[in-house]
Amino acid sequence: MISKEYAKELASRIDMNRAGEYAPTEGIDAKEYRGCTSHFSVMDKYGNVFVQTQTIRNWWGCGVVIPGRGFIMNNTMADFSPKVGVRTTQGLAYGMANAVRPGKTPLSSMSPTIVLKDGEPVLAVGSAGGPRIITSTLQLIINTLDYGMMMDSAVKTPHMCCLIRDQGLELEEGFSPDTVELLEVRGHKIAGTTDFGVLLVMPNGIMKKDGQFFPGGTSRVDGGGGVLTKAGTAAIDGICFKF
Repeated sequence: MISKEYAKELASRIDMNRAGEYAPTEGIDAKEYRGCTSHFSVMDKYGNVFVQTQTIRNWWGCGVVIPGRGFIMNNTMADFSPKVGVRTTQGLAYGMANAVRPGKTPLSSMSPTIVLKDGEPVLAVGSAGGPRIITSTLQLIINTLDYGMMMDSAVKTPHMCCLIRDQGLELEEGFSPDTVELLEVRGHKIAGTTDFGVLLVMPNGIMKKDGQFFPGGTSRVDGGGGVLTKAGTAAIDGICFKF
């Protein structure tokens, strides 16, 4: 999936002058989904990197709390389907890989990502937000590596997402009117946001540059970037906390 040949195959389907449809099925509307996913990215001075996206899927998962442990079991069996092409409430389409049978995998958009250069970690990124996880994580990588943004700016840059053409191209507030007009001319149906001009997407990440760490946390929901200090305190978004 990360080979240059596969990337070229996908890129060849893109018409830069006209919006296209790349969904595996047509005519099935995607629905808004508000779930319970979290993501965190961790780096340390020794070169260790850890990124994790975890979810209980729907609100309160399956509603079962493990006695004496305090965490909720998920209901991710809902990410399997007996029928190919059916869309989830998140707008994603099931395939044979998601069939209800042994050896199959649940449908998921989780994309915890570590980027290396010359064998050394430079980015630890990921997101929560259902199907927008994939586009959000990709935009973090593009914003930092291709456009030279620092992580905090990359996280807070207006997000765009398109799952299927009929659903429309979701744009957060911040895109210029002429950009929106150009997208419409190319056939995109612009879908605005309903919640304070932002989408339900929660990216975060850490960049390592010249031996220093630069975290970035989304301002769309609760969360932030922080560091553990030698003094045993935690500094999160400029505020220092003592344990």
